Amino acid sequence: MTTAAPGQVRALLSLRWSMIRDHRVRVGLLILCIAAVSLAVLAVLAPAAAPLGRPLSSGVAVADLLQGPFDRTGEVRAILPAGLLVFAVLCIVAPATAGGGYEILPEAELVAYPVRVSTLVRMSLVLSPLNIAWYLQVLVLSMATAYAIRGPGGPVLPWAVLLAFLAVCTTAGQALGWLLVGVRRTRAGRWAAWLIQASGVAAAVSIVRADRVTEVLDLLPTRWVAGVQDRAGAADLLGWLPQTGALVGLAFLGYLATVRTATWALRRPGDLSSDGLLARPIARRDAPPGVYRTLVRTDRASVWRSPPLRRGLLVLAVLPVLAALMASLPWSSIVLLPPLVASGAALLFGVNALSLDGSGALWMASLPHDQSLVLRAKRRVTTEVVAGSVAIVLIGAALRASASPRLQDLLCAVGAAVGCVALVGSTCMRLSVTRPHRAEL
Repeated sequence: MTTAAPGQVRALLSLRWSMIRDHRVRVGLLILCIAAVSLAVLAVLAPAAAPLGRPLSSGVAVADLLQGPFDRTGEVRAILPAGLLVFAVLCIVAPATAGGGYEILPEAELVAYPVRVSTLVRMSLVLSPLNIAWYLQVLVLSMATAYAIRGPGGPVLPWAVLLAFLAVCTTAGQALGWLLVGVRRTRAGRWAAWLIQASGVAAAVSIVRADRVTEVLDLLPTRWVAGVQDRAGAADLLGWLPQTGALVGLAFLGYLATVRTATWALRRPGDLSSDGLLARPIARRDAPPGVYRTLVRTDRASVWRSPPLRRGLLVLAVLPVLAALMASLPWSSIVLLPPLVASGAALLFGVNALSLDGSGALWMASLPHDQSLVLRAKRRVTTEVVAGSVAIVLIGAALRASASPRLQDLLCAVGAAVGCVALVGSTCMRLSVTRPHRAEL
C-alpha cells in the first residue's frame, strides 16, 4: 500500500469495491451514484426553471400572480437559515454519534497496514455524502436555494455558496467528532461531555419554554450565509466572492483541524481498563425461566452494551423531539413522525439483526436451540427498540402540539405508530434472513 494519503484512499476504495462479490450489488451502487448526481443537478435547475405559482388562464399575466398568495419564494427564503442550521447540527451530531469518522473498513482489519490518519479523515469525508440524512438535507437545501433565490446570477452562484457552507459544516463536524472521541478517553472527559450535552438539551428546552425560538434563530450565523446567497443571486461580485472564498478557506482549515484532532485522539491512551470499567466483577443474576427469555436478555444486552447503538438510538429519539418542540407541529405533521423514526431505527441495526452475533441465518442454524425461538427473540428486541423510539417521539411532539388533539388525530397517530412498528419489524426480520449483509446498499 502506498504511503501517500491520496494513494491510500484510492487503494482502500479499490479494495472495498473488490470485496463486493455480487454483481447485482455493484450495479445497484452504480445506479445509486448516477441517480444521486442526477437528482443533485435537478435539485438546482428544476426549481429555478419552474414558474412561481400555478398555471394561469389566458387572461391572467404572470406578473399579476407574483404579487398574489401563490408566490412562496418569501416563505422559503425565510426558513432557509433554519434549514442551514439543521444541516450544521446534523453534521455535528452524526460524527459524534458514530464515534469519530465513517469507516470504509473496520479499524481492526487495518492494524497491520501503515494507514495514515489523513487517509482515515479523507475516507470519512468521502463517505459523508453516503449518509442518507446528509444527502436528503443537501437535496432539500439545493431545491430551496434554487427556488427562493432568483436573479441575474442564476442558480449556480447561490449553489456555489451553499456548497462552500456544506464543506465547512462537514469538516467542522468531523473535527468535533474526533475531539469528542479524544475527550471521552478519560473519566473526567466523559463527565465533561455528558455535562455539555445535558446543558445543551436544557438550554434548548428553556428557549422553547420561554417562546424565544424566533429571537434565537434571528441571531444565527446561517442568516449571514443566506445573505451571501442573495448577493450571489443578484450577481454582486464583491458581495459574494470574498465571502465564499472565506468559507472555502474555513473548510480547508477544518480539514487540517480534523487531521490534527484525529491524530491526537487516536494516540491518546484511555483509562477504561485502569478504572475497571471493562474488567470489573459483576454479580451473577438468576437465570431467566426458559430458553426464550434467556435469548431475549442476551439480545437486549447485545444492543444496549454497544456504545454506537446507544448513542445512535438516543440521537434518533432526541433530535425529532427537539425539532417538534421548537416547531410546535400540528397533528397532521405529528402523524408523519412514526414512519420516519421507525425506518431510522431499522436502518441503524434492524436490517442486520441476525448479523449482530454471526453470519446471519447460517449461524443461527448451528445453535442448540429451536430456530424459531432465536428469530422470535430477535424480533421482540427489534420491536422493543423501534416501538420505544416511536413512543418517545410521539409523546414529545404531543406535549408541544399546536392544538389539542381530536379523537381522529389520536387514532391516526396510534394507528401510524402500531402499523409502522409492525411493518418495519417484519421487514427487518425478513431482510435479516434473506440478505443479512446489506451495508453496501
